Amino acid sequence: MRTFLTIAPDYETSLAINRWSELCWPVLERRIPVQNYHLTIAFLGDTDDTALQKLSEILSDFSHSSFTLVLNQIGYWPDTNVLWLGPKSVPDELTALHKKCKQAANRIGARAGGKSYQPHLTLARKLIVPPGSALLAPEFLFKATALELWSSVREAKGARYDTVASWALE
Repeated sequence: MRTFLTIAPDYETSLAINRWSELCWPVLERRIPVQNYHLTIAFLGDTDDTALQKLSEILSDFSHSSFTLVLNQIGYWPDTNVLWLGPKSVPDELTALHKKCKQAANRIGARAGGKSYQPHLTLARKLIVPPGSALLAPEFLFKATALELWSSVREAKGARYDTVASWALE
């Protein structure tokens, strides 16, 4: 099963981001469904039940404080044709959470990526035409209160994400 550790905005923030995105780019193709909005903390890849059990044990002893995240920067990666929303300034708590999750991933044999970490919420992927400038500047604030383990299931309409486990950030 393909899995990753993530934080997700609350429902109201997700809806506000979706409304803003639709206002800024009304004809944007390959838009990510609002229920899939998240920021990947560490990608685990294909993991079996044994690895997931070990990860759960590691993260059960895990302690990390909640934090506030401001999504106020728009980005576009032309090599992958991805439009994203992220923070202009990455909070130290998010950087520390990423580091802890990457270490946990490595302990279960998953390689959580070697690239530098760019926290982002994907708005659209595989765009045929690069998006124009946003009509409105983004400014979305939410409190990260849980670290979640999500699985990714590929379907004809795109990926479906399911929550496998969750750990409170206090």
